[in-house]
Amino acid sequence: MSLAQRPIWGRDLRLDYRHGGFYEDADLVNAERSAGPGRVSDLTVATELDSVIQAVANRLKTRKGELAPLGHPDYGSRHHELMGEPNVERTRNLIKLYVLQALKREPRIETVVRCDVTAAHTPPREVVRIALALKLIGEQAPANLVIPFSLEAS
Repeated sequence: MSLAQRPIWGRDLRLDYRHGGFYEDADLVNAERSAGPGRVSDLTVATELDSVIQAVANRLKTRKGELAPLGHPDYGSRHHELMGEPNVERTRNLIKLYVLQALKREPRIETVVRCDVTAAHTPPREVVRIALALKLIGEQAPANLVIPFSLEAS
């Protein structure tokens, strides 16, 4: 099955994450194209695997309940509740639990092959890395994604 035959993967407006792999401070991506005598700026679309990766990152970067006023009370993850907690094994295990619960609600994921939550530094500081290997519906090889998360209280 080709990527074009996977409508479940969907399309979305492409986001540009200003801090690269941190998946934070996203902004819409513009593209310029020729249109008659001038140039036109338009929004860019994320499709196929890019759309799924962006959707997973957005789900995990959203606090569960944050979109309740928009009719999506279960969207997001609870791991944000752990901000301010120490970067110890217990906290990392809770982050993993909350991430797995959030990913269970993502319809494009067939199974989570791996979910590792590790301290980003030795000795641990406030940042953890959430490393995911996801078996997506209709895809043989797992998609890999690393999302940093800061336990620093805001």
